[in-house]
Amino acid sequence: MAPTYAPLGSRSTAAILALYVKVGACLLAVGADARRIVVAQRLEDGRVLVDVLLGADQLVMLASLLELVTFVVAAALFLRWQVTAHRNLPALGEAAPRVGVIAGVAAWFVPVVNLVRPLRVVQDLWRAGARGASAPALLRLWWIAWLAALIGVLAAWVLLGDAADVAERQRIDGLRAAATALSAIAASLALAVVFRTTRRQEARAAAIGAPRAATPVNTRDGSVSEGGLRVISEDQARRAQQDS
Repeated sequence: MAPTYAPLGSRSTAAILALYVKVGACLLAVGADARRIVVAQRLEDGRVLVDVLLGADQLVMLASLLELVTFVVAAALFLRWQVTAHRNLPALGEAAPRVGVIAGVAAWFVPVVNLVRPLRVVQDLWRAGARGASAPALLRLWWIAWLAALIGVLAAWVLLGDAADVAERQRIDGLRAAATALSAIAASLALAVVFRTTRRQEARAAAIGAPRAATPVNTRDGSVSEGGLRVISEDQARRAQQDS
């Protein structure tokens, strides 16, 4: 049986929208960190009360939680898109992908491997859009921004427990704000990667006439539309004969 191509439209749209929300959450978190830095400085100078700093702390916690939730949702939808795009490779002429679908997902969670392998997987998805095409700088920029943001966030959270005074905490907040800003950049680049890779795969599928995966649609009476034909059950056919 010939491999079929599954359109990426709905999955890419969901991933892109989630990444847009992730960018917004990152910007909110950066603003919360910046506010706490300012409030901490004013507290040290005696210009605000401790309650104001506690309020800034709560805002940072809420913004961090929102960023975490949006990250999890965006990551899940990105992987959902990646799996479908990866399964499309045989239909686009890539009979023997370098990495399997399951291994491509697992690569994100295996230490050390997740520093390199996911980028290679996405590069394969890109190249499937045109035989012999090389991966663009966009993919490398996205990956560099992602790794830099990840390292920065992890470093900030590790150092936070060792903050000895207000000045040290401000420096850590500054590091985390910079890392979160990089995360926003990485998410922006990721949505561009999803959009452009999807467009390339769709264009190649149309160019080579890749057979499309069947997508049954339920009608109001419970029948199924398949390939433009209406498929009904034996009971439905019997009732239709009786009514006629």
